[in-house]
Amino acid sequence: MSFIREHFINGHVRHGLKVGLASVLAYYLSGFVGLPYAYWAVITTVIVMQMHVADSINMCLYRFTGTAIGAVIGILLILIFPPTPGATMLGLFVGAGVCAYLTRYNERFRMAAITVAIVFLTSLDAENRIEFTLFRVVEIGVGVLCAFVVSVVVLPSRAGAVLRGKLRDQYEELATHYTILMDNFLKRQKKTDPDLFFDLAVEAQKNREMFHKVFVTESRFFRDDVRLLSLQVTVLQSVLERLQSMPILLNDVEGDGFDIIMAPELTRLAKATSEALRAIGQGVPHDTHELAAAVDVIENRFIELRSQGVTGRFSARRLFQVLSFINTSQHLGEYVLGVLNKPEMAQLK
Repeated sequence: MSFIREHFINGHVRHGLKVGLASVLAYYLSGFVGLPYAYWAVITTVIVMQMHVADSINMCLYRFTGTAIGAVIGILLILIFPPTPGATMLGLFVGAGVCAYLTRYNERFRMAAITVAIVFLTSLDAENRIEFTLFRVVEIGVGVLCAFVVSVVVLPSRAGAVLRGKLRDQYEELATHYTILMDNFLKRQKKTDPDLFFDLAVEAQKNREMFHKVFVTESRFFRDDVRLLSLQVTVLQSVLERLQSMPILLNDVEGDGFDIIMAPELTRLAKATSEALRAIGQGVPHDTHELAAAVDVIENRFIELRSQGVTGRFSARRLFQVLSFINTSQHLGEYVLGVLNKPEMAQLK
């Protein structure tokens, strides 16, 4: 997929530039406000900066809240346990153990455990251990702030944009595969690769996770049509589920197939459905008249042929195969037609 390849390469170049910029900003800002150990801010920035804005924001929240919790626990340990070897080991055991246990409730306690170990051990030689701890929190906070600002403001790589690009490619692949299925059906029910939709189904599952990032995180900072994006993700999954039965139908019956009298009507339906799927994937308006007409023609033509008794030439299994395939195609066309008439698509016109 050319879009993903180009975006992947450009995205990593952009990510490298942003991490470098955020690191320099964290180092400069730490020195400007007089923080003694600027490298903590720089390290934090490098850790929390992610490829996409949503991931960076989530990591910023994870890092800072975990650090704050760990600092509070660390200060309590400093107040309770004196800086002797035995007390230090006992305090470390208690702090790390408690945080590790609490990860069952929230993953932020994993970061809290790291912070506890850092502030409790590195402050042993400090004159004022609590002040030392608070400075570490501020330094980490500066790093988080710089990472957040650069992620959101400077060339933001948004998960929503990536997801839209993936959906365009996936709908294109979906339409192409549907055309292949219809061609094979009309070529005397030719066998089809049973794993035709396997890779696409795997990618479709990942779409939901990426959409969740867009809806929960990115939509707070950027204006995005999450309703249309949600529709595109849902429809792709639904169409996939409908099409995945078609290779099974084609491969289920052995022996020579038959020429399909309704080939012109089915070809028209497949073409109209595929074009509609591409429009949904691209998020562009689409004229529904051709698809509506193709669906109606299938219905009327099938009733006409059934009244003529042309299905008598099929064996029971072949008849089930043919009728099921045509029925699935017709219902798919009706479903896609309904999607095009939804408000999310209608507002594009």
